[in-house]
Amino acid sequence: MERAGVNLANSLCKSNQEVTFISFFKQEHFFKLNNGIQLIEPKGFNTNSLSILKSIYWIRKQIQELKPDSIIVFNKLYGAITCLSLVGTGYKIYLSERSSPIYQWPKIQNLIINLIFTFIKPYGVISQTNIAKEYQKKYFGNRVKIEVVPNALREIDVFPETEKKNIILAVGRFNDPLKGFDMLLEAFSMVQNHDWKLHFAGGEKNEDPILEKIIREKNLEDRIQFLGKVKEMDLIYASASIFVIPSRSEGFPNVLIEAMAFGLPCISFDFIAGPKDIITHEEDGILVENGNIESLANRINRLIENDKERLRLANNAKKIRYKYSSEMISNKLLTFLENE
Repeated sequence: MERAGVNLANSLCKSNQEVTFISFFKQEHFFKLNNGIQLIEPKGFNTNSLSILKSIYWIRKQIQELKPDSIIVFNKLYGAITCLSLVGTGYKIYLSERSSPIYQWPKIQNLIINLIFTFIKPYGVISQTNIAKEYQKKYFGNRVKIEVVPNALREIDVFPETEKKNIILAVGRFNDPLKGFDMLLEAFSMVQNHDWKLHFAGGEKNEDPILEKIIREKNLEDRIQFLGKVKEMDLIYASASIFVIPSRSEGFPNVLIEAMAFGLPCISFDFIAGPKDIITHEEDGILVENGNIESLANRINRLIENDKERLRLANNAKKIRYKYSSEMISNKLLTFLENE
C-alpha cells in the first residue's frame, strides 16, 4: 500500500497536480516521494498501533487546513475513518481499495468498517481490477461511482547491458501465506535443470519457518538465495531470466507489472485478483491454474528449456510500460475525479 500510494502521488505530481501525502502512521520511509510533495505525519501517536479517536480529530484538522479539491484514501479501514472524520464538511472522498476482494478483515475492524459505511458512503471508489470492481458494486451499491484504475508503474532503470543469469526471481514480503512462496518452493523442487537458481527478494529465510522447513525437506539449500529487503530492485530484475508470482490472492500485483516492464517472461497463478487484467496468456506471460503446483513446475521447466519462448514473451511483456505508465494512469484517475 505504501508503494502504491507513493507511486500514485509521484505520478500526480508529474502531471502538475498539487499533492499532499497524509500518512496514518509515523514509521520508517521505505519508498521515496518526489520533492514537490508535502508529507504530513502524526506526532506522538500512531507509531505502533492505530488510535482511531486521535486519528479522527487529526485528519479533520489537517483536511480543513489544506482544503483539497479531492481526497483519495487507500485501504477500506482508513477510508471509513476518513469518511467519519469529515462528516458534514462536503469534501469529496474517494476510497482506493487495496485488498484482494476475498480478503477477510479481523472481526473488530470489519465491524467498524461496516458500521461506518452503512451510514456514510465515499463519493467514489477506485478499484484496481475488474473483478474487484464487481465486489465493490455489491458492497457499496449503485449510488457510489466505481472506476477501475490500476496502479501506475514506477520509474525504472532497465540496465540493458546487464547479463542475464539462470535465475528465477520471486518478490514479496515473507511470513505471509497469501504470497504462496511455499507453493513456489514445492514447484521449484521439481525443476529438472539444477543449474538454475531461485532468488527471493523481500526477506531472509529465518523470517519464515515454513519456508525453512520446505527447503530442508527438499534439499534445496544450495539452489536458493535470499536477498533480504531490497530497496533498489532494478538491477535484480535486470539480471534474472524468469519471474514467478505464486500468490494465493493479491489486491494488485505491483511486482508483476514491474517484472514485465523489465522484459522478464512471467508465470503467475491465476489468483484473485489481477493477473487476468495484466497478462494475456501465452502472449506476454503465462497463467497457471490457481494452486496447481505441478502445472507451475511444468511451465517453469518449459521456459528453462526454450530460449526463444522466453525471448518472445519478454519482448511482448515490455509493452506494459506504456499501458501502466504514470502518465496513462494519472490521466485516467484525473478523468474519473473531474467527471464526478
